[in-house]
Amino acid sequence: MDGDAPGGVFTLDHDTFEPQGRWEADRGPQRLHYDFWWHLGHDTMITSEWATPNQIEPGPSLELLTGRGYGHRLHVWDLTKRRHLQEIDLGDRHQMALELRPAHDPTRTYGFVNTVVDVEDLSSNIFTWYLEDGVWKARKTITIPAEPADPELLPEPLKQFGAVPPLVSDISLTLDDRILLVSAGAPESSGAYDVSDPVRPPADRVEVRIAGGSSARRHITGRPGPGA
Repeated sequence: MDGDAPGGVFTLDHDTFEPQGRWEADRGPQRLHYDFWWHLGHDTMITSEWATPNQIEPGPSLELLTGRGYGHRLHVWDLTKRRHLQEIDLGDRHQMALELRPAHDPTRTYGFVNTVVDVEDLSSNIFTWYLEDGVWKARKTITIPAEPADPELLPEPLKQFGAVPPLVSDISLTLDDRILLVSAGAPESSGAYDVSDPVRPPADRVEVRIAGGSSARRHITGRPGPGA
């Protein structure tokens, strides 16, 4: 709709790559969209949210952030019927739910999604989604805190925090489903986490190699979320 909501998935002809139309037969309450992935063994697709094209094109908006106007939900779909089944709200303080990284093992029913900015403390966060007793759920499992900074050197919106956000924009899961790699806008906030226990990662720091750096560092801590 000319860059406005709803956003979603469209299908292509597998021979000609011509667009065939939207994938969703019944989108339910879903309006925003970003990434999608699936659990084939459960005939389930998961999608995430960012914003509409009209909101993304001008670049990040402080007004949208403070107004909690970006995406903060996951959506669960019936893959065969293309119908919306469930909405998982990560909380509107967690703005921009972006990359979806499910377990590579097809028998495992979990995955990870990153949220770019917590508008209350500027942290970035990783949530684990998982299937429990027939219901899909999500839980905050890793927090990458904002980096302290001199308020005098910060733009006005950040002065009150005395910190700069890590702005985690991408994540990647190793093929053995053991290590989650985290890429942040601030290089010193990039890292790697042991997610062998996906719902309750250990708080131990994981040795990482910073892009462009010459040595391994141990400086990023994954903290279990509330209730862990």
